[in-house]
Amino acid sequence: MSLIHVPFVRLLVVLAAAGCADPPDIGGQTSDSTGISPLLRHDDEGTALTATATASAPVCRDDGTARVTFAGSVTSTGSVDSVEITAEVDGGAPTQIGTIAPQDFRHSGRNKIADYSASLSLDNGSHDIVLCFTQSGAQGREPKQLCTDPITVVVACEACGGGSPFGDIVGNPDLCNGNGPPHVPIHVRGDLGDTASISIAGPGGYHLEATMNHAGDSCIYQYNWDTTGNDGPGTYSFIVTGENGGGVRFNAELKCP
Repeated sequence: MSLIHVPFVRLLVVLAAAGCADPPDIGGQTSDSTGISPLLRHDDEGTALTATATASAPVCRDDGTARVTFAGSVTSTGSVDSVEITAEVDGGAPTQIGTIAPQDFRHSGRNKIADYSASLSLDNGSHDIVLCFTQSGAQGREPKQLCTDPITVVVACEACGGGSPFGDIVGNPDLCNGNGPPHVPIHVRGDLGDTASISIAGPGGYHLEATMNHAGDSCIYQYNWDTTGNDGPGTYSFIVTGENGGGVRFNAELKCP
């Protein structure tokens, strides 16, 4: 079996805290400064195998890893044999991440075209990914295989952990802070899902229920607590409940200077 490597422009995918740039397109017709490279191509006795691939921006998961999805199409002018999709991460052994079945191909004249989507889970750091597409040989011929040059993917995800409070509620527990009606910023980090609610209880039967603000897709949740109506300094309990069932419970001894 022959292995064909076609030169590719090295691509960079960087995860940003507030969003990600458009995913790089690694399939196209010509090579130029915009990061578009030639189609992968392999010819086998009159038949040709081509493929395109687009790498998505990394999507962070709760455990601090990210999922990166590769999508595109494979075209064969020969048979509609199955195609195995493998990935080599940082020079490691190939791992199968997807399969295109014969029935997935649609016919367009001599061309047979199939779309695919396959994902990888990656740890924090910079990774070089090589994708390979291998189609079974027809009528005893060698399999047809195409591989990309390394595609660089950078992952920078924060592991949320079990959950904990931080900020003023821990380091400066002042119940009477702020101008006008006193406000106490309450910050927690944790794996709580898209939304979180907070329940506050204190001396004299004080009780408050509210919704916390979620800082984008981060692990940070914040609530600006207007403490008007409380029954003064003392021990307050805080229960934060996430949409996904996660939670944070803690007490704080709040004071007025």
